[in-house]
Amino acid sequence: MWNNIPRLLDHLRATGREGAVITRRCNMSWLTGADTHVVRSMTQGVCRLHVSPRELVVETDRIEHHRLRDEEFGSEWRFQVREWFEPAPPVPEGWVSDELDDFCQPLRASLSQAEQAYVRTLGRECAEVMAREMKGVRRGLSEHELAGRIVGSLRARGIFTPVMLVAADDRIRSYRHPIPTDRTIERAVMAAICAERRGLIVSITRLVHFGPIDADLDARHRACQAVNRTYHDATRPGKRWCDILRRGIDTYAARGFDGEWKLHHQGGPMGYAARDFIVTPDQTQTVQPHQLVGWNPSVTGTKCEDTILSTGEVLTEMNDWPKSDGQADILVL
Repeated sequence: MWNNIPRLLDHLRATGREGAVITRRCNMSWLTGADTHVVRSMTQGVCRLHVSPRELVVETDRIEHHRLRDEEFGSEWRFQVREWFEPAPPVPEGWVSDELDDFCQPLRASLSQAEQAYVRTLGRECAEVMAREMKGVRRGLSEHELAGRIVGSLRARGIFTPVMLVAADDRIRSYRHPIPTDRTIERAVMAAICAERRGLIVSITRLVHFGPIDADLDARHRACQAVNRTYHDATRPGKRWCDILRRGIDTYAARGFDGEWKLHHQGGPMGYAARDFIVTPDQTQTVQPHQLVGWNPSVTGTKCEDTILSTGEVLTEMNDWPKSDGQADILVL
């Protein structure tokens, strides 16, 4: 998988800490690729990792330690097993914990070579699933049914979907976050996913339309594509997030849709979270090398979203999906 323990140890040395207690699933995945969930809605894993220059310890209960030892953690880890009814030990003095403050988030920003290779595969597989299921949409299918097809196809590949949005017809214009309903698809449908495997996440949005697209929707989608292209072109290491956002806002205005950016956030850096933070006009942090990014501009009635690296590489591109200047079109069936 990958090993980011040295990066964490470097941070501990730089900050004068003796060790770290890691409780969050996302950070355990970042460190080793380990999957420590039982209940996926929980931020914390079913174990705690005690990381120090002296040793690596998995602290867990008697219920979980066999699977974790057999399937998730290598021989370099020592196991400290407690009874399921006993509390976890406190954080040692001089150590830092991610339980309340996710101090690992900036450390995760730049993906290693191994992580990049893995997320490229993840992006390609998610793109294949989305392309196939969206091309298979037919009138009369419900939003729930389409969501089930997408989620099921991803799950068959070991990919989870922490976000699954589907909107049919007028729900596309009405709601920026349309959770699926039993509404049936008649004229158009939009589906959006955040898909996760081994902690790493990619996101994609695609739209399908039955019959010709009218001039208004076409203009809206072309504008949205222009904004997304602006974001992709501007996202490079060292650039301030607020400056990239400003360029996108200017593109909205230039294409005749000034103010649409205020109706939904525009996305931001990601990796082991659907978004590490949402980019705002005062976000002065800078893009990091080999950082995973998900921009998601929208103009009422349509949306663009793919996952990129800060090199400009698009990880969720669909070779057999119609595009204009590198940006996904609305598929007409």
